[in-house]
Amino acid sequence: MAIIVLPCEKYLQSYIEAYDEYKMNNVETYAFDDARVNNIFEKYENYRSERNLKPNRVGADYYWLVDEKNNYFIGEICIRHRLTEELKQYGGHIGYGIRFSEWNKGYGTLMLRLALEKAKALGITYALITCDDDNYGSSKVMEKNGFILQDKVSNIVNGKAIITRRYSKNL
Repeated sequence: MAIIVLPCEKYLQSYIEAYDEYKMNNVETYAFDDARVNNIFEKYENYRSERNLKPNRVGADYYWLVDEKNNYFIGEICIRHRLTEELKQYGGHIGYGIRFSEWNKGYGTLMLRLALEKAKALGITYALITCDDDNYGSSKVMEKNGFILQDKVSNIVNGKAIITRRYSKNL
């Protein structure tokens, strides 16, 4: 059974394997960190407590979707505490990634549903989420969770012009 938990050592090796899956399959939609070279738990705590953040970054809570029985990391979701003007255009309140080998199994939909409960507990009453226009899997995840396509906007991300879908929902 999949549950949402705070990131912890118990699932770290499986998280590293998911990072490797993304690298092997050239996945760029959501970036897991390289936990071999970065202290990801320190990063998560800095975001949660809103300290030592790079300019233009906002506080956020991170959660992992895991198979508790098998000590298996399935995905990561980030709930940003507030939005900057940049995040309103690209990023939104919530970002998430499912390990490549678990795509198309309904985990994204489950993880977002569980995270919306956490977002509401943080006091977020209106959630904005974005995805690239050609990311049909993410679009379906949002729509299955009751998000409505607000609009499509042009953005420059990593030097490339892209079209971004912006979805919203009252919580």
